[in-house]
Amino acid sequence: GLQPPEQQLQLSSAASAGGSRDSAAPAVRAMYCSSNFFKKVFYDVLCTRAFCVALVMSTFTGTAAFFLYQDGNTLSESVGPDAVVFSVFLGFTSLVVAFRTTNALNRYTDAASHIHRLSAVWFDAASTLLAFCRVAKASPADVEMFQNVTVRLVSTLNAFCLESLQSNGHVHTIMGSKGFRFEILGLIELDDATQKAILVSDHKVELVFQMIQNLVVDAQASGVLSIAPPILTRSFQELGAGLTAYHEAKKLACVPLPFAYKALTGLILLFAAAYLPLMMV
Repeated sequence: GLQPPEQQLQLSSAASAGGSRDSAAPAVRAMYCSSNFFKKVFYDVLCTRAFCVALVMSTFTGTAAFFLYQDGNTLSESVGPDAVVFSVFLGFTSLVVAFRTTNALNRYTDAASHIHRLSAVWFDAASTLLAFCRVAKASPADVEMFQNVTVRLVSTLNAFCLESLQSNGHVHTIMGSKGFRFEILGLIELDDATQKAILVSDHKVELVFQMIQNLVVDAQASGVLSIAPPILTRSFQELGAGLTAYHEAKKLACVPLPFAYKALTGLILLFAAAYLPLMMV
């Protein structure tokens, strides 16, 4: 509730008196968060394989260029490629690098889009199912049971989808997971048969998805979902869209770039780094 006028006046006076002392607190917190963010980004860059390879190749290039310069440039003249040929090769290398970088950026943005769409679709499906219960013809106890089970199964489905994506298509147990830990709402409150079926299944995402659809069909037959069938189909469409988004994201997580493509681009960059000092001196 609201404070009485006298207390409001006292609080306003105290706030104005301490405003000069606390006014810089948000700015300090923002600077602290920004510094932590840049530290994390710098640490992530240092730990990447691309940065390590680039550091090794740049060291090799600089060392080779130094010794060739000290050698009087005789080795570069004997084994170095033609300047025009090397310029064309560098242009081709730039195109290869640009194409691979664009491909990686597209995969990143597509994966982020699928993840956000996945959460939105699960929420929309659960929200519509709970809203359809407002016109239920069944008892309040049955409606409450349906809503509780629906929320728990949708939460389980979302957690299993994210766990599968971070594990390259495999859903690990709680003890075997090495990535992020995803919270599930009330999984242990489901019946023992449902929990056992989920834990022993090799396809947990598809199993929980089928459980939700069976639950909706049973609820329609029992009068819990007495909404018109054409309107109820929206929930099935959202569930299907969510499973499609999951498999699209799974394709990006489980299907890497072809090995021949990665090996070819790596060799091209290696030759470019090897011959670059010969053309610099």
